[in-house]
Amino acid sequence: MTRHNNGEMVTPGKEDINEMLELNYKIYPKEWHVSKEYVLSIMERNPFVYRVYKENKQVKGIHSLFPLPKTVYEQVLTGEISEKDLYEHIIDYKKPGDVYLYLISIIVDIHSQKAKEYTKHLLYDMVSQLHWIEKQDQNIKEIGAIAISKDGERILQRIGFSHSHSMKEEGISYPVFRSSKESILQAVTL
Repeated sequence: MTRHNNGEMVTPGKEDINEMLELNYKIYPKEWHVSKEYVLSIMERNPFVYRVYKENKQVKGIHSLFPLPKTVYEQVLTGEISEKDLYEHIIDYKKPGDVYLYLISIIVDIHSQKAKEYTKHLLYDMVSQLHWIEKQDQNIKEIGAIAISKDGERILQRIGFSHSHSMKEEGISYPVFRSSKESILQAVTL
């Protein structure tokens, strides 16, 4: 847990899922929504994939890094496999090895005047999380993301991601971005 004034970055528990989904549903288009059961199944497989920023005990931001084997990582970035089918492929960090991280979300309460502050907390925490993942004997090979908004594209480019290609989900084209751990560490300076 990392404290910031009256807020803190934490690994969420089951009791946080409803609030996480409320924020997700407020921000993301319906085709990108997931169920409570989905989030719970991910947490059971690897409880460290989600990180939330809480202010006054309310969830104000979320970032999630899904550790995947290379083949599944590539399949999600090309649209061959849906995000909704990733839970069975999540790596649990118990065995050392190569890992490909899919940055599935960076969500903040954009309706708050503190949205930029929340984003900053999430990005700094993501850097800490990358270090933590490596300390679990995981060799981070690459980090990928799909941008579903112009704001998402801007943030990804600002934090060291480069546009790779586009993929289609339900007939809509989305830009795909890739980065190395080193590029992110360079772009997000603490």
